[in-house]
Amino acid sequence: MSISERFNRWIFESWQVSAEGLGLLRILSSLFILFFLMPGYGTPHFNFLGGMPPDFYAPPPGPLMLFDQFPSPAVFQWVHTILLFSLIAMLLGYRTKLTSIITGLSILILQGFIFSVGKVNHEILIAVVPVVMAFSNWGAAFSIESIRRGHDTKTESWPLSLLALIIGFMMFTAGFPKILGGWLDPTTQATQGHLLNQFFVRERQAMLAEFMVQFDSVLFWELLDWLTVIFEIGFLAAVFSPKWFRRFVAVAVLFHFSTMMILNIAFLPNFLAYAVFLNWDGIYQNNLRFYRRLTGKRGERSKKRSALLLSAFACLLFFILNRLSSMDLVLRESDLTLHEVVFLFFALFVVMWIGLKKLFVEAEY
Repeated sequence: MSISERFNRWIFESWQVSAEGLGLLRILSSLFILFFLMPGYGTPHFNFLGGMPPDFYAPPPGPLMLFDQFPSPAVFQWVHTILLFSLIAMLLGYRTKLTSIITGLSILILQGFIFSVGKVNHEILIAVVPVVMAFSNWGAAFSIESIRRGHDTKTESWPLSLLALIIGFMMFTAGFPKILGGWLDPTTQATQGHLLNQFFVRERQAMLAEFMVQFDSVLFWELLDWLTVIFEIGFLAAVFSPKWFRRFVAVAVLFHFSTMMILNIAFLPNFLAYAVFLNWDGIYQNNLRFYRRLTGKRGERSKKRSALLLSAFACLLFFILNRLSSMDLVLRESDLTLHEVVFLFFALFVVMWIGLKKLFVEAEY
């Protein structure tokens, strides 16, 4: 097999997708962004940014460097409104490809201006996911488009290969500078130094932070330095094998969970991208079987109704969690929010469940 044939096989045959699975992914991703990942903190935040002096404008490299100051609050509101309408249209599956791209671009614009005050958060995957998945035809099922006659039901799997490559490259760009920065130097422990900075300077002292600050083991902290670098560098190589990439995604969940518990940093936007690589067709089939057992219905309509029921349940759950998180009833002295902690614990449970299932159930066959 030639190199070009192998490359084409990796791009187009690595991942198996279905219209129903992609439809569920689109709906839940839209709800996740709508309730938890919208850029900015509303009108007061936009008014604050729009009123900042031009001297404070320090945009990241890119098109926003063409501006010499922050736009007016009205511009922020317009972009935010466009994002809201396009996101709802993406959720409902109306002109899904176009509205997914508009959603991603609107997020990028807002993120660009928000991060033009000098501090840049690693949240670009919020914008990347809808733009890349727009080309998968994830509006082929459970959408307004699917109601029309002659709608395109063909799905594409290559966007998952592209998204995997983007994630792998992002991880590599996080790991390679660590090598240059001395993370593998046995005389220094970079992870421990980062913990001390987060604990004493940024006062991120929730979860296990206080316990880990007092844990003074050179071997342990040096091992974490090496494992972190190996993990982040190896992610790019794992891109070319779906099996290994999913394993690295599982390790990434454990990595981010430990980061939350020790450093009080959640990296929640990454989980939007990681979720794309779940077996969404299997999730759809399991949900359909549950709905049919629950209702006793077996007709063709049960497929759409099962997806509608799951979507409604997710919407209600996200709404409640969003309200509880905004009330700031817990974690008052932490940068972490309730929904971040809940989702990372849930992701940990999913990874452990899948791992145990493969270890004990599939081993019987």
